Amino acid sequence: MSLPAQSVVLLLSEHRREPFTGPVLAYGKQTMNVVYDAAIRIFESLDLKVDPAGLTDPPPGDEVIDFARLVSMMGLGRLHVLDLSGYEGADLIADLNQPVPPEYLNRFGLILDGGTMEHVFDIRQGMKNTADMLRPEGRAVHITPVNNYVNHGFVQVSPTLYHDYYVANGFDDVRGIMIVHPRFDYLNTLWHFFHYEHETMSGVNSMFCTDETQLAVYFTARKNSTSTSGRVPTQSYFTRVYGGTDPLPNQLVIAHDRMKLNVRRINEPESDENKATRDLNCSTKIWSIDFRPAKP
Repeated sequence: MSLPAQSVVLLLSEHRREPFTGPVLAYGKQTMNVVYDAAIRIFESLDLKVDPAGLTDPPPGDEVIDFARLVSMMGLGRLHVLDLSGYEGADLIADLNQPVPPEYLNRFGLILDGGTMEHVFDIRQGMKNTADMLRPEGRAVHITPVNNYVNHGFVQVSPTLYHDYYVANGFDDVRGIMIVHPRFDYLNTLWHFFHYEHETMSGVNSMFCTDETQLAVYFTARKNSTSTSGRVPTQSYFTRVYGGTDPLPNQLVIAHDRMKLNVRRINEPESDENKATRDLNCSTKIWSIDFRPAKP
């Protein structure tokens, strides 16, 4: 599991929008790719104050920080890590394919899945565990591969899985962001982010990459006092189709050309006169993040 600088910006932007609360649980040890000075600059660029606890015994400016340091800088206290074994120093040992121990339930204000759920064979149980371990008002954050990650994990997760599960179980503030990043040298190249607009994009027949890019999704949801964890959703697109509110023909295909999203209907002709390709206005680009070194 890895948190490059671009993912850190997403997480801190969410913290600025609505501050997270602890305790914090991470699935697996999160490998960071952000040096201390860069982390300070990211906080400053987002007008976020660094908690004094995160400034205690600061490392050299060019030293990569760990996720526990970032959590401390956010003012969220101690970081807990859950893993299948203690090999990488996890303090909570559990298999997400099985129900977690009762002492882990209703405990955490933030659960970060920085690239674990696609490696859990029983995703249904993994999602239920996530919901069960959050306390009311706690939030789950998933950063998960979507496309062009063949054999990275058991599955490539579609955003509708997160949306439909959390909506079915009564979570609030269910939102997603599509991430487009290069396949190679992704730590030092430009990333682009687009709002995931479920009402339009849940009917997408395919969402694919160029041979130079990969897709991932950032998804978040907040538990409330009446949220459940065991409701199994029907995929919302087909619920709309069979309810007569969305036509089944003319499913959408979304692609991007050099990071520009466009959409067409798959049964429309490809002639120049009627190509039916347009900018996907429902999914406006939010911003681009560039961590390439400045040229001398």
